[in-house]
Amino acid sequence: MPVCNNPSSLPVAGVFVADAGGETVRLGQVPRTQSGSVYVRPPGGGAEWAALPGDLRAPTGEEWARIRVLTTPVLVLSADRGLRPRPEPVPDCTPCAYLVQWFDHCTRRGPQRDESAAVDCAVENRNHPHDPPKMTLKRGAPPEERC
Repeated sequence: MPVCNNPSSLPVAGVFVADAGGETVRLGQVPRTQSGSVYVRPPGGGAEWAALPGDLRAPTGEEWARIRVLTTPVLVLSADRGLRPRPEPVPDCTPCAYLVQWFDHCTRRGPQRDESAAVDCAVENRNHPHDPPKMTLKRGAPPEERC
């Protein structure tokens, strides 16, 4: 059943629709309408496309399930929440000490934050002794932070 039985009636911005005007049904959310066309954007974001009002219908139950999956935010596990413990350096191991310093540097807030590099440091620290190293070890400690 079309969302727009009357072509002069366009769906309101924000509703989810199924566009059955092509070879495959495309799901999307209406961000805007203009000049008799309805613009639709994929659930979760992406490039929008123009659709004819008569080709739009309400999503089925199965299509709603896909829309919910695509629009539900994902919780990212990070060191901020204590889900990844801070690595402990092996005593008298210079590479381990540097890896922990780099881990701390990579988990700080700000533009230098790099969760992927922090995980790499934790994995390399866990793989002591570092012969051969699993990653390219940086020589020296990270740069000092300036306030």
